[in-house]
Amino acid sequence: MRVFDDDRQEWVGHEQERQAVALHDRDAARQRAAWRGAVTVLAVCGLAFGTWALGWKDEPEPTAYLLAPQSSANSQESQNSQGAGGDSAERSPTDGPSPVADGLPPGYETLTDARGFRVALPIGWSRTSTAGQGGIGVVNYRNYGASQRLQVYEVSEPTPEASFRDFLDDTKVPKSPSFQKLSLETIDEGQRLTYVTGRIEDEPDVGPWYVVDDRFTAADGKLYAVVGYGSTSTDRALVRQLASNARAWFCPPGSVCQDPG
Repeated sequence: MRVFDDDRQEWVGHEQERQAVALHDRDAARQRAAWRGAVTVLAVCGLAFGTWALGWKDEPEPTAYLLAPQSSANSQESQNSQGAGGDSAERSPTDGPSPVADGLPPGYETLTDARGFRVALPIGWSRTSTAGQGGIGVVNYRNYGASQRLQVYEVSEPTPEASFRDFLDDTKVPKSPSFQKLSLETIDEGQRLTYVTGRIEDEPDVGPWYVVDDRFTAADGKLYAVVGYGSTSTDRALVRQLASNARAWFCPPGSVCQDPG
């Protein structure tokens, strides 16, 4: 007996029909096995992706110090507050940097401090402050690693000359045995003292410090000091530049000052 095979579009006999049915069953079994394999592979892939995604999400973020700039102009380090009544250490030293003006060296910015004064310093330095005589207290900015520092405060003596005279008097201001005065010179509206000293309390023990201390009369008629510190490994020209830029761009609280230059 012959029957018409719709798949093959031809007439076939009984034996041919039996063989066709067997081939059809075998193909169907292979297709089912293939589908099961594909589903298994997709399930394994999905599980692997989920594990990877969870692991990536929980991976710790880079350590803060790796994110911080490493150069002297762009680095920063958080410092603890110094003395009672001081402000806590602040990650950002400013209320917002001012636009960098012409004449400011690369890597520097001008900023308005939380105490109200304007100053210029390398980008990214950290800030601490303590209470002190005068309205602004004592404000310190440090680079990453604290090998350089800029200090700003209000001077209590009536003139820069009187202030340095008292400072250099060992009976009034005790000093390190390694203290050595290098120069005392006149600057605009004030004086500059440069010296080398030994270890400074609460600062890293990096050997002798090179110090550039500018004390001057500001726009409000009051006396202020901007003091640059550099470790032994710091180029002294960078410390002098640090103090010079800070003084040139300094503007006391509540005052309106023109940009230098």
